[in-house]
Amino acid sequence: MERLTLCCGGNPVNSVEDLTIDDLGSAEHVYEKTLGDEKYTFVDGVRHPRSCCILIQAPNDHTIAQIKDALRDGLRSVKNAIEDKCLVPGAGAYEVAAYTALQV
Repeated sequence: MERLTLCCGGNPVNSVEDLTIDDLGSAEHVYEKTLGDEKYTFVDGVRHPRSCCILIQAPNDHTIAQIKDALRDGLRSVKNAIEDKCLVPGAGAYEVAAYTALQV
């Protein structure tokens, strides 16, 4: 329920009597889809999404673990770049730039 309120912009309430129009969130589409043996609810078209889920599917647990690690590393890199407001070039870009500068 927490994710749903974050996703749609609503406010959680304890009873229907306490519910006001300001507590309601919104979404363009809400639908249920079966993937494999599991049912999932998808919420699309929200105005200010603050929560999301990434669904990972793979043929075995080992592949899922590898994909999860790669996703975690990639998202952590994006988070750090946003927080630090800087990037360190990779794939040998720094070394190529240093080589070029030293050739002068």
